[in-house]
Amino acid sequence: MPLVGSLLFCKDCGNLLARKPSTTSTIHCHICDASNNNIWPTYVVTQSKPGAFPSSLENKRSAGGIQEIDWAAAADTWPTTSQPCPECNHPEMFFREMQLRSADEGSTVFYRCAKCSHMYKADN
Repeated sequence: MPLVGSLLFCKDCGNLLARKPSTTSTIHCHICDASNNNIWPTYVVTQSKPGAFPSSLENKRSAGGIQEIDWAAAADTWPTTSQPCPECNHPEMFFREMQLRSADEGSTVFYRCAKCSHMYKADN
């Protein structure tokens, strides 16, 4: 059979034939000069299983490679800075810097007040 999936091969020599519009009834093989019926499908329906295209992110999640962080609990271990809290004006805050946006943009700094635990972020 010259049609395999969505590929059409010459019935005489097996050469892969160039696609022609459905209005053209025959396709001429440029290798063996055979005339082949134009039986290209006008559309192709494909189906795939959910696992056919694995996601590296999904694989990391299922393997436990991605962990959610409890920011409030972990903030006590962050370094401190002498920036005043906008809520209580306490002179010291914990901070954590992370690259959340694309690499060519600045980082995001998370702050937590050492006194009132007010949290906010600033984009650099």
